[in-house]
Amino acid sequence: MHDLALESARAAAEDVIDVLGAYELELEALDPGDPGVAALRQAVGAALAQACRSILDRDALCGPAGRVRH
Repeated sequence: MHDLALESARAAAEDVIDVLGAYELELEALDPGDPGVAALRQAVGAALAQACRSILDRDALCGPAGRVRH
């Protein structure tokens, strides 16, 4: 993947984290006993974890200059 594509993917993952993080905060204010809310919070948490994992995986493959290491 080219440097620009890697940086775009990272920026997209960071945007997802920002949006879902705010959404998760709003969900915390809802009734935690509601099964629908619990399932939704679980789904949001899973999406946040995947976005974080995507960023970490990309960082593990790239050196300090952001270039892919083989």
